[in-house]
Amino acid sequence: MPAPEIDPGNHVRWVVSVVVALVQYLVLGVAMYITPQYFKTDLHTSALSGRAWLNELLTGHPDRIFIALGMRRHVFLALVFQLRALGYIEAQNAHIMLDESLAIFLYTCVTGLAIDHVAERFQHSHTTISEHFRKILDILCSGDFYNRYVHLPAADDPVPEAITTNPKWWPYFRNVLARNRKGGVTQNCLAAVSFSMRFLFFVSGWDGCSSDASMYNNARLAGFTIPPGKCYLADAGFGICDALLVPYRSTRYHLAEWARWAQRPQNAKELYNLRHASARNVVERIFGVVKHRWTILTRAPHYDMQTQSRIPSALIALHNFILDHDETDLDHWLGKEDSLDNLMGRPRNTNIDFGRLATSMNTTAAEKRRAENVRDRLAQAMWADYLAYLQMEVGQYYYDQLQPEALD
Repeated sequence: MPAPEIDPGNHVRWVVSVVVALVQYLVLGVAMYITPQYFKTDLHTSALSGRAWLNELLTGHPDRIFIALGMRRHVFLALVFQLRALGYIEAQNAHIMLDESLAIFLYTCVTGLAIDHVAERFQHSHTTISEHFRKILDILCSGDFYNRYVHLPAADDPVPEAITTNPKWWPYFRNVLARNRKGGVTQNCLAAVSFSMRFLFFVSGWDGCSSDASMYNNARLAGFTIPPGKCYLADAGFGICDALLVPYRSTRYHLAEWARWAQRPQNAKELYNLRHASARNVVERIFGVVKHRWTILTRAPHYDMQTQSRIPSALIALHNFILDHDETDLDHWLGKEDSLDNLMGRPRNTNIDFGRLATSMNTTAAEKRRAENVRDRLAQAMWADYLAYLQMEVGQYYYDQLQPEALD
């Protein structure tokens, strides 16, 4: 059978239609690529710019700036003034002033929001938000600012009033400078805090496997010095030594345990542990305050690990700055004590092998025995005074019930 003849006219029309279709697709593709380049839709077009929003906070109801930025108006303005006094001044052509940069940092830390949400709030690009967050972080972590507000007490500083005015602590804790804690924010940290709820020393960035003892040893290399004859209150994970006054292990300690059982101490060790826990409770409270003020400390920030490790240090310096400039600040947070994390000294990990952690500290056998003797003398003195109080105030019967108990 002969092959059918192809009409040359139809063939030409078919080729032309294919070419036209290809050209149409090509033109459409080019148009789809070029159109966004020449007819962009701006992302940040809100009439309420970051500058305008900050001005609203500064001139509006006083609670607005406290909710959004974590501090009162006068504290915010004092902080801006302090940073400028330290030499942090914007360039003349800067389109974002220092106070707006600071607001970007504070808003991010208060809310814990991702960069895109902060960019929408301030109507700036992601790059700009990240740049100014890091700029303020660098300033707050610099020695000029940080060392001004976070520093250890001097050896000749007077005994804290919280001790001298509390008969349960005085004179037993007269050589105590402050309290120590290994804590968890978004990473492990080691902090020393005063009885007035200020941070005296703070280092962070350790991994989650770091023990209290190893962190303490490293902190001493980082400048954590304790004057001779003085000490810090610390939990049992640090081990006993001349510089740290720790509780007795295998003896009821945490305030939650005492509240649950509603019992009086039955011996010198229990009384010592109860008063030790009561004195250290400010550590739990101060961590509760900073974690409620700065939500970023309770969730993973949207920054690299090097930046994350510096955020807690910047925020504890800000905590001290706020307390220096607002005497009523703590009233707000401590009024919410029922919701503060670990407020009543709950055990952070009841499965920790404190004995193993204690042996990892660089403590000689002689120093350990010396520290144990000091602790025993304190416990015995507390117990003797406590029994005398019971005999006088409570009655002979209860005194007789406790009298046989001694320091085991």
